[in-house]
Amino acid sequence: MIRNYIKTAFRSLMKNKGFTFINVLGLALGLATCLLIVFYVFDELSYDRYNTKADRIYRVNEDLKLGENNVLYAVCMPPLAQALKSDFPYVENTVRIKYAGLSHVKKRHYQYP
Repeated sequence: MIRNYIKTAFRSLMKNKGFTFINVLGLALGLATCLLIVFYVFDELSYDRYNTKADRIYRVNEDLKLGENNVLYAVCMPPLAQALKSDFPYVENTVRIKYAGLSHVKKRHYQYP
């Protein structure tokens, strides 16, 4: 019985070759895209999981509001690491990933009409 179903399906697919090609191509692209997304998500979720104390690792981000715009950075000012370690006793250790150079903050006086 199943052999007849397979024969019928194969004959139908060979009869409509263009339709079959489009369907198989769409299915293959959909599966490939789905697998790429799943692999990417698993890779992002496994970040720093090799460390035995991974649940104790945090990253400091900087959220700036510049006028009407909100800007999100994954960096912060250089002295922040030492300030966190000295001001908060539960911070065990800090590390900087990349030297960002010197940062200066200037205060400007604006005159509003």
